[in-house]
Amino acid sequence: MSTAVPQATDEVVAIRPGDPTAAATGTGWLQEFAATRDPQLRERIILAYLGLADRLAIRYRHSRGTTLEDLTQTARAGLIAAVDRYDPAKNQSFVPYAVASVVGELKRHLRDTSWRLHVARPRKEHVLRLCRAADELAQDLGRPPTVGELAGHLDLSEEVVLEGLEAARSRVEISLDKPVGDTPELSLGELVADPGPREEPEDLLVLTSLVAALPELERQIIVMRFFEELNQDAIAAKIGCSQMHVSRLLRRALARMRAELLLP
Repeated sequence: MSTAVPQATDEVVAIRPGDPTAAATGTGWLQEFAATRDPQLRERIILAYLGLADRLAIRYRHSRGTTLEDLTQTARAGLIAAVDRYDPAKNQSFVPYAVASVVGELKRHLRDTSWRLHVARPRKEHVLRLCRAADELAQDLGRPPTVGELAGHLDLSEEVVLEGLEAARSRVEISLDKPVGDTPELSLGELVADPGPREEPEDLLVLTSLVAALPELERQIIVMRFFEELNQDAIAAKIGCSQMHVSRLLRRALARMRAELLLP
């Protein structure tokens, strides 16, 4: 499989969010390519969706140990893999499939860059074991594993897995630390890295999948806190517990979401 990006031609159609006509054209091309494997059509599809890959790369541009050029090359390789592997008969929409492929490649690239903090060798080996297991599970499941699935696969508790994946953040600068509202110790600001003036659909796909993977109560609290913009006291009153318990659940939910960002 070639990962060289095709050269632009006069026939290039750039498929951007919010353009249903271009999206319908892309869908038609993908269906035709799945049937014919026409190399010229493959080139046209890759060029049409190149902007999606590049936008996702830009969202990780503040990561340590890499460059925007490396991120862009990695994202484009993920896009090419998505085009070659996409099967319209098995997947409803190409964009979510491509986003998963590109983000997976970006996370693997970031995971393989240098550690930004000193981490003891035994802990590094533990983190690498978790990452290898995540790779294996992703191949078996056809999607990124949840923290619970990874814990079961390794016969570890979710707490141990979360701690190990949190240590992996020493290798990847993906920040969730921007304060939000009246809860300065918690944040969601960098969950989807660096959105532009408006949210792109690929941003929302990543965010939605992270929230959906949470246990029910944690998911409800995240939605109330960051989407309904309720403070911790109001959330506590709604679910019938203490503010301190809400704070703990928020921290746990954010830890899970950080961990999921590190899974391939």
